[in-house]
Amino acid sequence: MSITGIITLFIIGLIAIAVELFIPGAIIGLCGAGCVVTSIIFAYLYVSNLLGHILLGLGICFIPIFFVSWYKLLSKTFSVKASEKDFSSARDRLDDLLSEEGIALTTLRPSGIANIKGNKIDVISEGEMISKNTRIKVIDVKGNRIIVKPVKL
Repeated sequence: MSITGIITLFIIGLIAIAVELFIPGAIIGLCGAGCVVTSIIFAYLYVSNLLGHILLGLGICFIPIFFVSWYKLLSKTFSVKASEKDFSSARDRLDDLLSEEGIALTTLRPSGIANIKGNKIDVISEGEMISKNTRIKVIDVKGNRIIVKPVKL
């Protein structure tokens, strides 16, 4: 095998390993690693120890470059970029409903749906049945349970 063939095989192997960064699946990377190892072995066997040492040194230098690039690419691809700024939990939003009034959209037996502040919300009465279209008031919020009672006029 000629020097240009060995160097070409080495370069093709490095390119295949680099392509593995963008197209995961291990087959291209393994083929590339095989090309690199084969080119190093051929360099030692058919050309000279000097070329074998050079290709081996380049291959060893490429390994940390590959892993650092792979880590940085994966960390950018799979990292969560959300911040907690302006975040409010469901609990905070439910606490805002305390003492608000609304209308029962369904009959509460004792649970059902009500319209409070323009939102359809699952609510529960204190145990009594409340008819549809009755005005209700939120009297307590326990966890994600919104407890209501009818508004007496």
